[in-house]
Amino acid sequence: MNFKKEIDEITKQAISELDKVKFNQRTKEDRLKAIGNIYFLYSNGEMKYIGQRQAKGIKTRLDQHLFGKSFSVNKNNVQNGTISKWHKVNVEIESGNLITFKTILIEPDNLRTTIELELINHFKPEWNIQGK
Repeated sequence: MNFKKEIDEITKQAISELDKVKFNQRTKEDRLKAIGNIYFLYSNGEMKYIGQRQAKGIKTRLDQHLFGKSFSVNKNNVQNGTISKWHKVNVEIESGNLITFKTILIEPDNLRTTIELELINHFKPEWNIQGK
């Protein structure tokens, strides 16, 4: 079975939705209002990173990226999740750049990983390194 046409159409819809979404500021208030399961980080309006998380965990993940909250660790303090982009975000902030973000919601949720990969392939953000 080949679902390429369907995935391409969903990706096209996601790009269209992203264009309509307003930029959120790097504030706790905007982070708390975030709804979605795919997120996009920007520096001075330039897309730098695309990530995904279940909708119920997106606020925590944005906290890690935007405010330097540590990556996920287990009870033995061993990393059990992906490392955040805080170090890169912080460099941008220290350079005087404005950090913003957008989120979109892909439903059903189990499609978010596939669509994230398609969006990364389409936009090729600098901080997404898988497959490079």
